[in-house]
Amino acid sequence: MIRDARAVIHSMIERKVPVAGYNTANETSMFVKWNQEIRKMLFQCNNSPGQCIKVYYERLIQRPEEEIQRITNFLDLPFSEQMLKHHELIGAEVDLNEFEVRDIEAIINDFISGKSFRHLNEETLGKLDDVAPFLNILGYDTSTSKPDYSTFADNDFYQFRNFYS
Repeated sequence: MIRDARAVIHSMIERKVPVAGYNTANETSMFVKWNQEIRKMLFQCNNSPGQCIKVYYERLIQRPEEEIQRITNFLDLPFSEQMLKHHELIGAEVDLNEFEVRDIEAIINDFISGKSFRHLNEETLGKLDDVAPFLNILGYDTSTSKPDYSTFADNDFYQFRNFYS
């Protein structure tokens, strides 16, 4: 799963999620760590043909049916419409605790409203091209703190993706 580092880091800080190797007291070091980890992940994925699929979180949110079908095809599993209705099954067939439900709702609301980066340090955001160059390589616009993920929903999104190898 590939996701905008700004949203990943904001989530770790905001939700106080401890992740090994990430110092939540230093945003810049978190971006450097994300860049190192995504680089390793892409290298491993690119060197494991048929064993790895790259999925953008932003595209999954905008085009869930297409992306879930892409994932199920890769896994050689049947697609089910219920996969698109998992949120309706919470409490019936899907068990989540109340915190997980709130987290999912908050993440999607932040994504839709573009609030994901509101608490990140402006100085850090201003030097993202230096500390996290893979943001640009992966197609994220670092020139603004207000994300526009519309290009991730384009029909030909994967056709022109040039992943780092």
